[in-house]
Amino acid sequence: EYGKQWYQRRVRGLHLPLPHLVSGAMIEVNPGTIDEILKKNNLVMINFSAGWCRYSQALKPVYEKAAQELEGMTGVALIYVDCVAHSSICQNYRVNKYPTMKFVRGGELMKSEYRGQRSVEAITSHIRTMMEDPVKQLHGETELSLAREANKKKFILGYFTATSSYSYEVFKSSAQVMHGQCQFYAIVGDDAKEKIAAMGKESIFLINDVDHPEKPFEGSATDQPQLSAWVKDNCVPLVREITFENGEELTEEGLPFVILFHDPEDQDSVKLFTQKVSEQCQDQRNGVNFLHADGFKFAHPLSHLGRSTGDLPVLAIDSFKHMYLFPKFENIHRPGRLRRFVEDLHSGRLHREFHGEVFNDRANEDSEPIPMPKDPKMAAKMMAEQQKLERKKKDAGTAPPESVFRKLEPNKNRYSLLEKDEL
Repeated sequence: EYGKQWYQRRVRGLHLPLPHLVSGAMIEVNPGTIDEILKKNNLVMINFSAGWCRYSQALKPVYEKAAQELEGMTGVALIYVDCVAHSSICQNYRVNKYPTMKFVRGGELMKSEYRGQRSVEAITSHIRTMMEDPVKQLHGETELSLAREANKKKFILGYFTATSSYSYEVFKSSAQVMHGQCQFYAIVGDDAKEKIAAMGKESIFLINDVDHPEKPFEGSATDQPQLSAWVKDNCVPLVREITFENGEELTEEGLPFVILFHDPEDQDSVKLFTQKVSEQCQDQRNGVNFLHADGFKFAHPLSHLGRSTGDLPVLAIDSFKHMYLFPKFENIHRPGRLRRFVEDLHSGRLHREFHGEVFNDRANEDSEPIPMPKDPKMAAKMMAEQQKLERKKKDAGTAPPESVFRKLEPNKNRYSLLEKDEL
């Protein structure tokens, strides 16, 4: 019944009738029907396939059987998109291999794809796990103190009268949407009474934030999109660090890397990069991963770009096919320049430029001086970067170096990988 309750409360105030929530058989969708399915269900698994792809052909009967096995699970739908017949849908979801299986939760595309076994048992088990309550229960302040110590990262904590309360259901829905990106905890019932009395209502907090050890959520605890947006802004780092330990996990998200290589002692460049991402690229987070990396540990990718640790900081895009260099890091100070770099990846311009196509619409645009930052420390750093660039000769060559991180890309024995110019 959770899916039905979720929908009823989602449309509360809109006075909309409760539609039939799809469950059971696999649904083949087209541009005219997919949005309605996404709106009607709490969790939708989308199988993007192509008839000519042998891996897609092998998956389809398994996927159909999995949908039949899940019949009766309200609010869950398994849908199928023929990317040959409906290429516009697949382009919108930036599908670059077949088959690709993505999830939409509460109307929002989740970052992680399904990469498990292509069996009925594995798919149905994964769906059932996703529908479980991901919120961990804490019993009192002692367990909260232990959770604070055990978690070096930020997490979300809610105080609720009961797990049956509407606010808790919204909290659980947000936890499901943000699954794998941020941990949710809850203190419920008698253990939460004192805090609820002090706050005057059921309340939600961000825990372990550097500036605010216990930062309250000021929005409505019954507004799931608002809560999820707040969690994404506060709990999920805008720019994450890539290491040898998490590199494969980040690659599995399937998104190109916009990556800043920097001296580990240079946190100013990381702060500047994060600031520009925040200002210009908030809406690009579902299309690329913004990362920073220790330029000494990742010296090998730098060498593929024709750069060394002496050139740090260096900004580049790794599309898992090629690596594209942001020409001058100092240009990150220019308004809109970082966003344009990302847009040029998706439009295919970066690929075409590096293969000889000439564009004249931006000639001499860098002749204007870059506005000097107001912060004296950042201004001095920018001047030093300019002097270093003036001393360095421009590297020869017209072809972009091959991706270094592509070694972690999807296995060609499981997928038909598309040769997309924009990537």
